[in-house]
Amino acid sequence: MTNQMPTYQHILYASDFGTHTRPVFHNAVALAKSTGARITMLHVVEPMGSTGQTVVGAYLPDMNRKQHEQEVLKEVLATLHKRLAKYCAEVPGSCNAESEIVEALEVASGLPSEEILRVAKAREADLIVLGTRTHAQMGLGAIGSTARKVLHNSPIPVLIVPNH
Repeated sequence: MTNQMPTYQHILYASDFGTHTRPVFHNAVALAKSTGARITMLHVVEPMGSTGQTVVGAYLPDMNRKQHEQEVLKEVLATLHKRLAKYCAEVPGSCNAESEIVEALEVASGLPSEEILRVAKAREADLIVLGTRTHAQMGLGAIGSTARKVLHNSPIPVLIVPNH
């Protein structure tokens, strides 16, 4: 048995835009740099629930929902670009905005755990990196539902970084 560190070619970093996600991305960047991997950054926008759809339909009947959804996804993608540029500017030597490490930025709409697994497969990722918030009432052993579902259903390794 060897004690050699695994090598990765493609890392999928899933962000929830939480306030404490920098350590999660920092881990993804460090792994990518040490193994020569590329990173796809992903943010999943959850679909509007039936109550939200009813409210939107009642107050904005002429609104084209598909067009609105596309506009929201564009805004989220712009936010991903800004967050990457800010990280690269504030963490010397980490990367640059036209990064040699970050290959793609993606935004998907759907259930987060399902979209993370779908994009990981489509991008042929060999590692998924995501953060989780622990719930104080449940103790440190409890992880968020998205992280738990990804961990349970992923055919590839998953690195879960606590972000409290």
